[in-house]
Amino acid sequence: MFKSFNIKQTIAFGFLCLIVVGCSSYTPYRYSFSLIEPQNEAMSFEDEDVQFKFVPHAENIRITIKNKTGHAISLIRDNAKYIDIAGESLGIHYGYDYVQEVVNFSNGMHVSEMNIASNSEITGYAWINNWPDFHIGQGPGNIPISTYNIDNRKEPFFPRYSFEGKGEDFKNSTFNLILPIDFGEYVRDYTFTFKIDDVT
Repeated sequence: MFKSFNIKQTIAFGFLCLIVVGCSSYTPYRYSFSLIEPQNEAMSFEDEDVQFKFVPHAENIRITIKNKTGHAISLIRDNAKYIDIAGESLGIHYGYDYVQEVVNFSNGMHVSEMNIASNSEITGYAWINNWPDFHIGQGPGNIPISTYNIDNRKEPFFPRYSFEGKGEDFKNSTFNLILPIDFGEYVRDYTFTFKIDDVT
């Protein structure tokens, strides 16, 4: 019986080692970002009309936009862009729930402007919009709309784990966000340049 206990203990220890080794091989990358244009250590920017605050992650970028004017303004989500490190311009989703933003976009291949009331702010997340390349919904050859199918095709800004790519290759690279704000009488494209300072 003692021998049987030792065998079970050895097997359990072996499984535990496999779990530890398996988990350690998928440790997420940690990115350090900075806002270099306009340069700001607090990852924010403001003028007399609007304020932006950013918290970049490998998967998405949290963006807070504050309307400092005395009237409503809008973020033109259809024209918001992400310029990747290779200079390619990509559309983005901006909202609170990725799946819902994809469904809204896929229903008409565009989304409405996001209104920001006077002296108030909104906070949401920006994700890469890779959905014009996919066919979802009803019909032959289309992918059924489901949370799984949408989440399974989510494309991060940068590799989150080693099996998605070499995060180290992105160190010292830059990327841009273009956020167009409609002030009613005119539209201003706010452009922000970020740098990846470190990847560990």
